[in-house]
Amino acid sequence: MQGLIVAIVVITGSTRGIGHGLAVEFLKRGHNVVVSSRGENDVDKAVSELATIGTAKAAGKTCDVTRKPDVQALWDHAVATFGRVDFWINNAGRATSRYAVHELPEELVHTLVDGNLKGSVFGSQVAICGFRKQGFGALYNMLGGSFDGKRLTPNMGVYSATKAGDWILTKYLVAENRNPEIVIGAISPGMLITQNWFDEQKEMSQEDWLKIRPVLNILCDYVETSTPWLVEQMLANRKSGRRIAWMTTAKLLRRFANAKLLGQKRDLFTRFGL
Repeated sequence: MQGLIVAIVVITGSTRGIGHGLAVEFLKRGHNVVVSSRGENDVDKAVSELATIGTAKAAGKTCDVTRKPDVQALWDHAVATFGRVDFWINNAGRATSRYAVHELPEELVHTLVDGNLKGSVFGSQVAICGFRKQGFGALYNMLGGSFDGKRLTPNMGVYSATKAGDWILTKYLVAENRNPEIVIGAISPGMLITQNWFDEQKEMSQEDWLKIRPVLNILCDYVETSTPWLVEQMLANRKSGRRIAWMTTAKLLRRFANAKLLGQKRDLFTRFGL
């Protein structure tokens, strides 16, 4: 990883949302990116859009991260296209904030556990084997939100359990891979306004939306607000075991203090007609 000029970056679940935002920022900095999604049309559309950013190259491949052969094929495609993989980011997954644990539908339990946890396991297996073979690489697991294992977010029990599992998985990967040329870490991007987030809000009553809107204006950010910083941190990091966190406890407290004591108002949702 030392002296890297142009990196090759693979991001799972990257045709929209934060994965897409990370791809944009890597490309802006001159690094080649491979994006993925389950839908071929989504991949083709994302690659066409990303190809207009800077001089770096964007490629893509369909991938269902709950199937290890698909994940291996994604790695193979990246190597065949660019010759190696420098960064692998396990981002694919799903979140929901609508159900208490005992109310979560069975189908959604499978979706959350399969995509968020099994997807990270398969992605980590493929990436670590590839990195050991080539002798270097950086792996990052997406923990989601402001995950630190301490705060509880209402109606996100199963989702948070999968992310806690991803954090423990990351710690094991660090312990099992002591090669200084293989960096392993995790990302906590904060609460970002994405398409998945909007899909969740469609199921909410106007009354409930108005209740939580003031707090969300304090907690949330646009994807393009946090992703530049996250990418810079990954590019600069050389230490395994680091959790790169956008929304720290200190930053969170400052935001609430600024809103309550200084009267600073943020309104993130007028952009979307909400």
